Amino acid sequence: MANDSRYPNGITGVMVEAQRYYRQELGVTFKLNNPVVEVVQGNHGRAWYENTPNGGEEYWWVVFNMQQELKARFGLGNPDSRWLCVGEVSAEKTNVSGGGAGGVWVLLSGHDADGAAGINGPMNRWYGGMVHELGHAFGLPDSTHTDGTPMSASFYDYPNCHFNQQQKNGIRSGPYRSFLS
Repeated sequence: MANDSRYPNGITGVMVEAQRYYRQELGVTFKLNNPVVEVVQGNHGRAWYENTPNGGEEYWWVVFNMQQELKARFGLGNPDSRWLCVGEVSAEKTNVSGGGAGGVWVLLSGHDADGAAGINGPMNRWYGGMVHELGHAFGLPDSTHTDGTPMSASFYDYPNCHFNQQQKNGIRSGPYRSFLS
């Protein structure tokens, strides 16, 4: 995967689309680095990320192992006032591993990386998923029901989902508003 350009190109496309969506919805958006995606070769083989306990639930091991490694290698905080960090790791234990977001981190496992590369389903699902996870990174909770917003299962219907006013206000005035301009 590290030498497969579909991954960095696809993740870049997902991030550019999410950036566009946030500008459309909020009138402000986040800045992307240049290059948008930095490919980092992990210090361990795939099985290590999948099988090394890190936290109570096995669901989180892959992404927490990735996050811990990125924090150590690049001096990142949790949260980090300098960066909104999006990490996608090629590892994933089938039917076990997952990801999520919060506190300026988006942590995604293999199926999300595959999706961004165009390998795993329609792109709108992956665009909507990134918008949803970035909402968490900006401090929003999940919606309590499918309500037409990207913070609910309505993100599967992207781009036919929109932040409600409370969510917009929450992002614009939340603890991570400094990442928006």
